[in-house]
Amino acid sequence: MCIEFLTWLSTYTLIILCELGDKTQVAVLLLTSNNPGRRWLIFGASALALTLCVLIEVTVGVTLAKYIGPALINRITGIIFLIVGLVTLAQYFKLLEKFKLKKPSNAEEVANNIKYSAE
Repeated sequence: MCIEFLTWLSTYTLIILCELGDKTQVAVLLLTSNNPGRRWLIFGASALALTLCVLIEVTVGVTLAKYIGPALINRITGIIFLIVGLVTLAQYFKLLEKFKLKKPSNAEEVANNIKYSAE
């Protein structure tokens, strides 16, 4: 297989897997369920919007790679993901404190909480 096809295939597979169940897909599903007679209009608008988003992302990615390089982009995105993770953890502990919830101490206790909340 040629490298171009492998690049295309890996991009296609990654995007399909990432988009399944994504909020964009849920929004399209809700729009279609509220307007079933306009499904092709919603399909066209959604496809055009996603295509425009990808065009912007590819253009920005090429521009960033040209001026600051892929290695620095990887470091910056890694730092951003760490910051997002720390902020998410801080919000989690803040919510625990706000609602005076007890932190689950082990997996069995988490399973029991889920079991009792489902009943």
